Amino acid sequence: MAPPRPPVRTRPELRLMRAADAAAVALLAEKLNRHFGVAAPAFGASAIAPLLEGDPPFLSGLIAETGDRSTTREPVAYALAQDFFDTDTGRMGLWLFDLYVEPDWRGAGLGRSMIAALAARAAGQGKGMIALAAYRSNPARRLYERIGAALPEEALVYELRDEKLQALADEAPAL
Repeated sequence: MAPPRPPVRTRPELRLMRAADAAAVALLAEKLNRHFGVAAPAFGASAIAPLLEGDPPFLSGLIAETGDRSTTREPVAYALAQDFFDTDTGRMGLWLFDLYVEPDWRGAGLGRSMIAALAARAAGQGKGMIALAAYRSNPARRLYERIGAALPEEALVYELRDEKLQALADEAPAL
């Protein structure tokens, strides 16, 4: 008798992120941060839930879930984004700042599908671009290049955080 075959996995379903997804987003974001060596959780559900509410919400995104509608659905990926105004073109754009796919689902086209869904929404809303940044060590950079994303020749992403942000803020004139 042949050994039993593993169950066939169905492709996760994508859907728009809601405030009710805040706990799942926080958990997946923690996994993303750990992947890049950030030890402490960056935020919890109570911090992000209000940002996913409103019309339009401050943050938007997608959740990918496994399971059917009659069972508990398991989030396995998320993409989190925010609108921005591109002063180079005078058009709105979408800044994709988090894309995370659970390790068991990587390489199956899920990340590409999520970016494609965001691209369709952005284009449908008249936005002219999706912008994103990636760590040099991020293997997803290959995906970004395959879908046609390009590094602008002279562009760099700088961050001013925590103590350095506060030190500069302390120099600010009163407004």
